Amino acid sequence: MKKHIVFGGFDYAVRWEMDQDAVYTGIDYFVDNNPQLIGTTYLGKAIYGPEKLLEEDRENILILIGSIIYHTEIEFQLQDMGFEEDIHYKWAIGFCGDETCPRLWKHTEWKDRQGNAANLQMTESGEYPLERLRITSRLIDFEKTDVIVDFCAANERVRAFLPEDMQYIPVDYIPYSKDTIVCDLHKKEFPTLDIPSERTCALLIASVQYVSDWKWLLQKIAQTCDTFICAHHDFVRINREYRRTQFTNYNAIFNHQIILEMQKLGFVMTAACDSHLKDVIMKFERR
Repeated sequence: MKKHIVFGGFDYAVRWEMDQDAVYTGIDYFVDNNPQLIGTTYLGKAIYGPEKLLEEDRENILILIGSIIYHTEIEFQLQDMGFEEDIHYKWAIGFCGDETCPRLWKHTEWKDRQGNAANLQMTESGEYPLERLRITSRLIDFEKTDVIVDFCAANERVRAFLPEDMQYIPVDYIPYSKDTIVCDLHKKEFPTLDIPSERTCALLIASVQYVSDWKWLLQKIAQTCDTFICAHHDFVRINREYRRTQFTNYNAIFNHQIILEMQKLGFVMTAACDSHLKDVIMKFERR
């Protein structure tokens, strides 16, 4: 059975942000660089120095980086010890749980009507999402585009900014309209699209954070289009109180990670703009 180990985070996250029940039931032990913590316990779990990780079977551990502020330093430390991202370790706040360890951050499901009615109303009728779509449409070269595939399209408000003769394909987890292709991207459901990637533009507006395996999603989208426009609010913009009490995301990623992943997939970022100091809208085109 795979061991789950939290590395770092006692500066704040472990004690104040993580679900203590999930820590108690799902974590085997802790690792930390602070000599004052090493040799003590938390919730009955031992706290060791990082060298403890070298004693483990690498195929049967998952190291969850607990620190929010110092996650990069810990990641470099793990790399120097020979551990690989997404194989041996990942950021704990983006861990959605597995068969033996629950997710560590308290989570408010997007589908929870009571908890997210305001979010849904804002997406479907708010002024800011509409303005964000208006900005997005300015990045689309309609002279070079025949098809728009809108992932997480909601009620398809972007249509107002598209040419009337543009082929538009909305995708979402529930059928907002008769045209919606229903796929739950979080569950790795992806539509079969009978269209060429040439002259196709894919949109993913403020939604990449709701998919646990975001790299899988970008890989699938890259196969469908030669232009990709993604809007994302960088993780750093989410304040601590919001993370602790209302975290609806299934991952925690920065804009630079999206850019680097798209480069690996053969795309280059050709335009980007800010949207009301909340989101960065990035346009990628196939090399």
